[in-house]
Amino acid sequence: MSPSDEIANWEIFVWALAQLGGDVRFVDIEDVSVECFRIAPARFAWRTRADLPDYKKCAKALQEAEVRRPSMLVKTRDSFGRQLTAEGQKWVKENTPRLSALLYTGSPVPEPKRRPTSRMLAEIERSQPFIIWSQTAALPQDKWRMAEVLRCSPDSSPHTWKDRLESARAVAYAGNNNTILRFLTEVAEAHPDWFGG
Repeated sequence: MSPSDEIANWEIFVWALAQLGGDVRFVDIEDVSVECFRIAPARFAWRTRADLPDYKKCAKALQEAEVRRPSMLVKTRDSFGRQLTAEGQKWVKENTPRLSALLYTGSPVPEPKRRPTSRMLAEIERSQPFIIWSQTAALPQDKWRMAEVLRCSPDSSPHTWKDRLESARAVAYAGNNNTILRFLTEVAEAHPDWFGG
């Protein structure tokens, strides 16, 4: 794991706010979002359009920065402006050596490895149905085993099964994991009754 994997998106948001003068004035969150995208486009771009910043990802990073405890790092004047608190300025000062070394190397900042999506993909890859399928191409026949993979009950409604399947497929697609995507698709095609098909 590279050191830049350890940088959380909220840290990039706070750093970007500081770079835009957020220590002495309120900065519009749209400007901070653009700066986040400039610094770490792999983190803050649309999934399907790497050339566009995703405002929702920036908003989530802001939200996480605002709820940091014990110290509040970011304060607000209205819905659009943010400024660093004294604690936020102290945090930036203390973390400048680490962040500047990682964010200004000229190398792209990759997606963090510990995201919930990465965790979900790792759990699927460790599951018995996936391991057996990857080794033998045999699809799971026991509904309860697949229920564990999709984190639902064997007697959940077909709607719930389909919803969990589509969530897992979306994560696999976003993670560019075609193997898991193929596994989930084949399971759905082999057992349409599980998914209300």
